[in-house]
Amino acid sequence: MCGRFTLTASEVDEVARSLSAEVDRAEALLYRPRWNVAPTEAHFIVELECGRRVMRRARFGFCGRGGKTVVNARSESAATLPLFRRAFGERRCLIPADGFYEWQGGRAERRPLFFSRTGGGLLLFAGLAEGEGDHLAFVILTTPANALLGAVHDRMPALLSPDGAKAWLARGEKSLLAPAPEEWLTCREASPRVNRVGNDGPELLAPPPRQQLRLL
Repeated sequence: MCGRFTLTASEVDEVARSLSAEVDRAEALLYRPRWNVAPTEAHFIVELECGRRVMRRARFGFCGRGGKTVVNARSESAATLPLFRRAFGERRCLIPADGFYEWQGGRAERRPLFFSRTGGGLLLFAGLAEGEGDHLAFVILTTPANALLGAVHDRMPALLSPDGAKAWLARGEKSLLAPAPEEWLTCREASPRVNRVGNDGPELLAPPPRQQLRLL
């Protein structure tokens, strides 16, 4: 599962340029760096529109059965499930991030781990979008975990290379949704302040003052 992530670039234009995307000026003014994006919150996604990439704000999570917020879709079944089927065929998107969190330990002592691109830079999650305007929403597609993530969770976000991102927007081939190579990612422990959704700031990536990271 991928339910919390970061996008810490100082300006959204910086992200848009790196993805060859256009961004509306009014929406760009709403951007701020984030260290703890959580379900139901707004984030920027990239869609293909008339052959050009457009970056726009959307709510993290579809409205599922009973009004429940659904933030992830399994890549193995998304193309056939009613909640995701239309978006998979018609409205695929990219979700730019520069890291995401997973947790280890029991409920009473949840310890956040931060996964980011080896050497730094953007990660591109494969996603699906639905809705229009203020009601635009997105979910992150997931795959089985690679060996690095598998130590703490059995799923991971579907990560795309630049070429894979181009193909995903254009054609949506399921073969693109595979576990990322382990060398793409690095992992370190983050501050337990991440556990509170309301906390947001660079201090969340500061390691806790205790023993060296140990994957269970």
